[in-house]
This record gives sequence, structure tokens and C-alpha cells, in this order.
Amino acid sequence: MIGEALRLLRIFNGYKSVELAKKLEISQSYVSEIENNKKQPTMEILDKYANIFDMKKSTLLLFAESLEDDPQMGNDKRKKVALAGMKLLKIHEKVGKLEDE
Repeated sequence: MIGEALRLLRIFNGYKSVELAKKLEISQSYVSEIENNKKQPTMEILDKYANIFDMKKSTLLLFAESLEDDPQMGNDKRKKVALAGMKLLKIHEKVGKLEDE
């Protein structure tokens, strides 16, 4: 789900939810609701996430999709962040190769 992907990106990039909320210009409680899949982010908020994490919105969405069906994603927070980081790097590499073509 998109919320889990956004949460993992925040953690991977070393942001506290309060810090990210300020950058996104939304409340910390709204960040929490998005990350816990209680609310869906708007396209405007996804654009802001993509800008903050220096990626295209399509890359962010591919990352979220790649997490959904991965059986390796357990409940261990460190493992999740590490696996998410590796997935994100692979997606960035693929997108970069496509852009070079």
C-alpha cells in the first residue's frame, strides 16, 4: 500500500514524521493517517513527497507497488527498511536506464 511505502521512504531518509509534515505543509496527524493507510494522499501530496525524496512520482508509485506482493517484507522494522531501500535503488536504476534510451 502507498502508506507503507511513504512511511518506509520517510524512515529510510531519516525524517521524523513531524519534520516531514512541515516540509509537506500538512499536519503530523495527517502524515500518520497516510502512513497507516487510513487516508489516501492526494496527487498534490504525492508530488511533494516525490520532490522531497528527489524522485519522480511514477518511481514512488512503482516502489509502493513492488512492496505489496513481496513475501520477504515481514514485521521486523530494520529488515523492512533495508529491503525497501534495496528495492528503491533497483527501481531508480531501471528508471534511469529507460530515460537514457
